[in-house]
Amino acid sequence: MDVEHREVIVVGAGPAGTSCAQRLAEENIDVLILERRAIVGNPAQCGECIPNWGEVVGTFHGIDDHEWLKRSFEFPDRIQLHRLDHMRVFLPSGKSYNFDLDAFAGHRLQFDGYLAEKAVEAGVEIRMSEPVTNVKRRTKTDSLLIVTEKGRYTCDLLIDASGSLAHVARCLHGKDKNYRPADQVPTAYAQVRGNVPETFDVFLGSVAPKGYAWIIPKGPDTANVGLGVRAGALNGSVKEHLQQFCEDLGFEILSIGGGWIPMGGPIKTMVDKNVIAVGDAAGLVMPSNGGGISQAMISGCFAAEAYIDFKRDGTPLTAYQDRIDSCFGRALKNSLRSKNMGYLMFQNDLITEVLLRILGPIGGIKRAMECDKPLWVL
Repeated sequence: MDVEHREVIVVGAGPAGTSCAQRLAEENIDVLILERRAIVGNPAQCGECIPNWGEVVGTFHGIDDHEWLKRSFEFPDRIQLHRLDHMRVFLPSGKSYNFDLDAFAGHRLQFDGYLAEKAVEAGVEIRMSEPVTNVKRRTKTDSLLIVTEKGRYTCDLLIDASGSLAHVARCLHGKDKNYRPADQVPTAYAQVRGNVPETFDVFLGSVAPKGYAWIIPKGPDTANVGLGVRAGALNGSVKEHLQQFCEDLGFEILSIGGGWIPMGGPIKTMVDKNVIAVGDAAGLVMPSNGGGISQAMISGCFAAEAYIDFKRDGTPLTAYQDRIDSCFGRALKNSLRSKNMGYLMFQNDLITEVLLRILGPIGGIKRAMECDKPLWVL
């Protein structure tokens, strides 16, 4: 079988992969995306809450004047299904706290498809239904051989945008924790029809032990409903628990699925010679709330710009991880601390209720959501 060489290969056509590829292609760099799925964005594996630019710059540092990223977060009306201006967080007793939000509900099929369209318009080639089966590094030359079900490739730079299971890192390093995201949390989500709220609703307590459940309205009578819990915290499957949650709320389930979210914080080594991990594959998910779309897009852009700088003036690719630490480091550290404290403290509904009332909406829930400061006991 012939071996095809491309300058940059991106594994995965999610928001991290397509953002990275688009940024590279705009600099006339040859980019190929290899995507295992037949359709970009299908199936969705998240709650489909997509932050606007105001929410992003309020959370992360040093990107306020980044014009490319700012433009990337200017989404067309056609993919904004429902404006999310408010969030309600419910304690086990039913008491709720209200917070402002700057986001919208989208459909990942449309959202990811839109990002893929922009990448293709910039000159990126995407090959669908082509899962990577192996990645090998040739010892003498450090060159990479990427093997798929359809072909064999070499490249100058490989971007691991393969998601939470970090397939490229698994091929190259097995179970080495320095290269793979930790604390994989099982999630289940459903598209439902029924009497849905106007707000993004979050539920804490036994409905989702050591995690949370959500309702994200997508229209007058449709929503994304789901839950994520710490592995082993439930009796029975996560999907069964979600089905009962939807039944209790009177929702008709239109479709149901599941996945994993890496909640252990960023991986230790994001740059492995000429391999760069982005998005979920780099562990760039907020451990306390599971949000990762904005980090995926930003990290994809940063990885592209690291390679552009490397080509232009020899700046080491490791500058990418330094930039990630500068932008996300504080928020991710605080978010991880909040999640770990939640694991320890929220053992049952009574303890969860009492502690969150003591902490209050600002010292507890708001900090866990915004990640500017860690959750802590007064």
